[in-house]
Amino acid sequence: MIELNTIEDHSKTEVKDDNNKEQCTDVLIEPVVAGNIDKPVESSPTRSTRFLGVFYALVSTFIFTVTMFVAKELKVDVLDAIIPSYLLNTILLFIYMKFIKHYSLYRKSTKQEIFFLFINVFCTTSGIFAYYLAYRYLTLPDVITIRFTQVIWTAIITTVLYREKPSIPMIAAILLTTIGVIFVAQPTFLFSKISTTSKTNISNNSQPHIIGILIAFYCSIAFAIGVLSNKHLFLRYKTKHSLIVFYFTFITLCALIAYVFYKYNYSIGQTQSFKNDFFNWRYLCASSVFLLYTPGLLLMQKAIKYEHPSIFTILQSSGILFSIILQNTFSSVKSNLLSLFGSALVLLSILTITGSKYINEKRAKKKLIQQTSAK
Repeated sequence: MIELNTIEDHSKTEVKDDNNKEQCTDVLIEPVVAGNIDKPVESSPTRSTRFLGVFYALVSTFIFTVTMFVAKELKVDVLDAIIPSYLLNTILLFIYMKFIKHYSLYRKSTKQEIFFLFINVFCTTSGIFAYYLAYRYLTLPDVITIRFTQVIWTAIITTVLYREKPSIPMIAAILLTTIGVIFVAQPTFLFSKISTTSKTNISNNSQPHIIGILIAFYCSIAFAIGVLSNKHLFLRYKTKHSLIVFYFTFITLCALIAYVFYKYNYSIGQTQSFKNDFFNWRYLCASSVFLLYTPGLLLMQKAIKYEHPSIFTILQSSGILFSIILQNTFSSVKSNLLSLFGSALVLLSILTITGSKYINEKRAKKKLIQQTSAK
């Protein structure tokens, strides 16, 4: 019997197993789509491994950011370009589970476990769709900034579920995130004096911009729910993490293929358009770049292994900075000062909530050591 309750920083879940041994797991980290993910996360105190953790986290985040940017600059639909990457990841996960770990792809499950599996797969799949779809309407810095409000949503949902009083850092982070997103979205009723040419939206029409904001918000909330359901499955039902990820990649791959089939048979209705979009050098380049997702995911798993979860979350938010640099260096659509200020506030909110968590854990660890030595 596993009991779940939260502790003071709202970002960790305390677990007691059948032997009444306590374990703790962080719920701020996003779902990991990687290969060897059933091994326990380990952290090393040596400086070299900590440096490797930082390096792996930054490189993987840069890969995830630059692949989306390249696809957009090549004028290729990201939902089309990502298909080969998900096909490769699905095949690799299948080989890993079936022939290396000898896991069963199907097992008898309770109704509750099936329910949480459905919630997890639905939220992560629809969330990733929303993430790529929002990029049609927004610039990359705006999409990534709103997507990383997932950290705040995770803390809020955890607080509501366990009916705990919000901490001061959490309240501060929520306020910073709210103000930051307002500056990124720049609604016309608050920023009517800003000319349409200086805004960060892709078109001069504000309606697509609002649609993109709403889609990106759904993405962040869906990912937050996906993280919580993921942890619940792992802790309560001992569901293999790699099995959860396999379901996610396989269902997402099927959804992507279904999307393409619908788009070119019912929405556009032109077979010739399919050939023009897929059989050209732009699609070949964009889909090839997206294949870097696989080594990026492996590097991300390495970073989780070597680095503290809070530090890893902060390092991952560097995607906001990478996107701003790429957008304003290589793209014709530039970010205005208000949007940059909003992104900075969201970054600050992530630093606030994860930094306070890291400090609290260090204090608790130090206190535990002192109590142990006193005995």
